[in-house]
Amino acid sequence: MKIQHAVIIALTTVATASNAAIDAAAVTSIQTSILADVATAAAAGFAVMAVVLATSIGMSLLGRFVSKGASGG
Repeated sequence: MKIQHAVIIALTTVATASNAAIDAAAVTSIQTSILADVATAAAAGFAVMAVVLATSIGMSLLGRFVSKGASGG
């Protein structure tokens, strides 16, 4: 019987410790931090995409300008 009581006490201690490890405030804090990082990454991605698109359009217009100038027209 003493071994069974020790096992029960050990399992109860482990269960209590694991429940204490999952703190709702800590989870919310981590979630907020991750969402802020995702928002920053998304904003940076859109900024890079806008620069690439603007560069592509600019190079296309420059190519047309040079082409028309070279053909005299």
